[in-house]
Amino acid sequence: MRKRIIFLLVALLALGAQQAFAQMSDNQIISYITTGVAAGKSESQIASELVAKGVTTSQLQRLMKAYKSGSLGMSEVPEIATKLDGQRTGRRPVSLEEDSGKSVSSTTAADKTAKKASVKKPKKVKRVKSQANSIKVKKELVIDPLTGKPIPEAVTEEEEEEVEDPLYDEDGYKIIYGHNIFSSQSLSFEPNQNLATPEDYVLGPGDEVVIDVWGVNEAMIRQDISPEGRIIISQVGPINLAGLTVKEARGKIKSSLSKIYSSLRNGTSQLSLTLGKVRTVQINVLGEVEAPGTYRLSAFTTVFNAIYRAGGITEIGSLRNVKVIRGGEEFACVDVYEYIFNGKLDNNVALKEGDVINVPPYASLVSIEGFVKRPMFYELRDGESLSALIKYAGGYASGAWQDDVNVERNDGRQNNMFTIKAADIDTFGMKDGDAAYVRGSNITVFTNKVDIKGAVYRPGSFELGGDIQTVSQLVAHAGGTLEDAFLGRAQIVREKQDRSLEIVSVPLKGILDGNVEDIMLKKGDVLVISNVNEIELKGDLSITGYVVNPGKYQFAEHTTLEDLILLAGGLSEGASSAKVDISRRINVPSSTAASDTLAKVYELSIKDGLVEDGAKGFELQPYDVVSVRRSPTYIEQRNVTITGEVTFPGQYTLISTEERVSDLVQRAGGPTPNGNVRGAMLKRKINQYERNVRTAMSKIVTQSASSRDTLDVNKLKVSEIYTVGLELDKALAHPGSDYDIILRDSDELIIPEMASTVRVQGEVLYPNTVHFISGKPVAYYVRQAGGFSHRARRAKTYVIYMNGMVAIGAGAKLEPGCEIVVPGRSDKDKLTTGEWLGIGTTAASITTMIATIASYFK
Repeated sequence: MRKRIIFLLVALLALGAQQAFAQMSDNQIISYITTGVAAGKSESQIASELVAKGVTTSQLQRLMKAYKSGSLGMSEVPEIATKLDGQRTGRRPVSLEEDSGKSVSSTTAADKTAKKASVKKPKKVKRVKSQANSIKVKKELVIDPLTGKPIPEAVTEEEEEEVEDPLYDEDGYKIIYGHNIFSSQSLSFEPNQNLATPEDYVLGPGDEVVIDVWGVNEAMIRQDISPEGRIIISQVGPINLAGLTVKEARGKIKSSLSKIYSSLRNGTSQLSLTLGKVRTVQINVLGEVEAPGTYRLSAFTTVFNAIYRAGGITEIGSLRNVKVIRGGEEFACVDVYEYIFNGKLDNNVALKEGDVINVPPYASLVSIEGFVKRPMFYELRDGESLSALIKYAGGYASGAWQDDVNVERNDGRQNNMFTIKAADIDTFGMKDGDAAYVRGSNITVFTNKVDIKGAVYRPGSFELGGDIQTVSQLVAHAGGTLEDAFLGRAQIVREKQDRSLEIVSVPLKGILDGNVEDIMLKKGDVLVISNVNEIELKGDLSITGYVVNPGKYQFAEHTTLEDLILLAGGLSEGASSAKVDISRRINVPSSTAASDTLAKVYELSIKDGLVEDGAKGFELQPYDVVSVRRSPTYIEQRNVTITGEVTFPGQYTLISTEERVSDLVQRAGGPTPNGNVRGAMLKRKINQYERNVRTAMSKIVTQSASSRDTLDVNKLKVSEIYTVGLELDKALAHPGSDYDIILRDSDELIIPEMASTVRVQGEVLYPNTVHFISGKPVAYYVRQAGGFSHRARRAKTYVIYMNGMVAIGAGAKLEPGCEIVVPGRSDKDKLTTGEWLGIGTTAASITTMIATIASYFK
């Protein structure tokens, strides 16, 4: 879409657009192009139309530059421009023929949109769910074609749900009934151009007349009526037609042509007059419409079509009092409600050249909510009553309380509430700003309903009366009790006269067996039959450890250890069959003293899924916990890696827990001749124990962070992989010694190739890598890096060897591949101004004391 808009702007520039009529705004141009593309028009067609509408070359150049840079986006197109250019939820775009010659008045569409935004009512409320004012809507709603809003119907309390305030849309604007009729996708009110020419149609300048003569003489004449109101026929001369009806014009033309066609006088030839191209008329639409201005429309156009072309009615515009001014006087007063509610088009008058349509603000706007079919705002005329408002709202919805209606009114000083009885709604006059509310009946009490819940086949509500009057009859209609129903005792929850509840015990088994007198039911009774498992709660069984699906399983009687293992998917790899523990709760209801025993534990062994010792078919009890242990000999493979200068680098599996570095090097074929055994490095992954120690140390350091001697917490942060100091040459020379480190899972041994350089970094003038010369001290290599910087801590210089070991001091022995690090002074080493003042004060005091002592001995 963006590319097509840029292409169209370029095409317009190529056409050299010149101002022909009133200039279009930037937003209108972008909106017009967008609408044309959506309607399937070609680029050349849209470009030609815009040129004809007065778009200038300078305006197009500026627009194209802004659009390419991204500073002008489609979000900037005002809402009204979008509305006028076909974005009406499927409304067809306005054609050029209908819109040509339109001029924009001083109040532009963008200005009107800004005005609407400034008075936007920021009201979007959720109605509180309550029986007093909740809005009840069915899940299957009927959509009103005039508003696009659902028409709510009353439903049962169970379906009640919270909905948004029906009086306002999602943007906070009032929903006024009928206002959307002029932006509906299926109502454009366009005049039908295919009808036969009306006999009473009044001809005027711009109309094309088609004159056909047939019979003895034949001729066809097509001419446009000139601005002077006449046509000129050869051998006849000018004929004035303006102001004549089609019927009158036909007689006049026939009389004039009879001068050259005598057959028209004696009837041997006939003449017909029809319209070819219909002229356009200039109409002014003013007042509360979205885009007031001057429009050139078809001569067949009507009031509704003109309002539609002007974008429809604004939020404060009137639908009941649209005025048509003709010749400076009021010609008609149009009530759109007559069309909406009664389908009458009598007052949808045809417009003539120079007519003015004036849409004034509404005189009386009222709202109605609650249990009506179309709750929203409605415009009323003077003298219309509450009953008219209810009629406009579609009438009462089912479940509405129709005995009275509440009306709230603000008289400018205070709010008043009127409760209008049903007999008075025809005479109660509504005023501007009134808010009517129709309540629901809110009847939740049944006169003949009983319920049954719990362990029956068909729980639910039943009618009290007839063959359902007792407990046994209700149970029978519910399909009888389930097998696991607890029959020893059921309950009836009954409402007393004061609406409080009481529980009535029911010996259900005795009633069903016929041994106990049946109990009569009352309205509103709820019979509750419990489940055995609800009465006697059975705890779950738990299984942990080496099974496929450890977890909790529902207890069932006679469940054995083997059954639970099978429910858990069987034993997993590494499970021990020699030791399975079962822990059991101790519960002695008859005990009178506490016990030190916490649980009873059974140790069993299994073979082929069956208990090998202990009681055969060991049965579990509720809350038993089964723990399947890992076999002591089950160990997953532990792998280490050796890389670098060895004969066979790669991954190796540890054979024993005592395997050492020298063993790994030997299994890898030993180091190559170019291998630097002295510089070998061992990388190790941190284990859980080391991770816990690091966490504990970090907490200790953080808690004592106020001490100046506290270890920096950042120094305790070890990554998941760290280096272990290793002297591989000594480990290979003395296998099994302390130099020969025992390997751990995931260790990586790296034997680098021989190096011939020394790296110098840190607080030196030029960190560098220097060629290694045997016997040279640290100071030599520091000089090769430009010497120490002013921040260097020379005494703290240290050497990092390739194997990860560190030596401190300038006298450290250097090796090929090592790294010299010169640390710098931290900001903590600098004295503050207060500390310098303290030192100066102390020095002055000491000097004074020394001078005093010296003078004493003189």
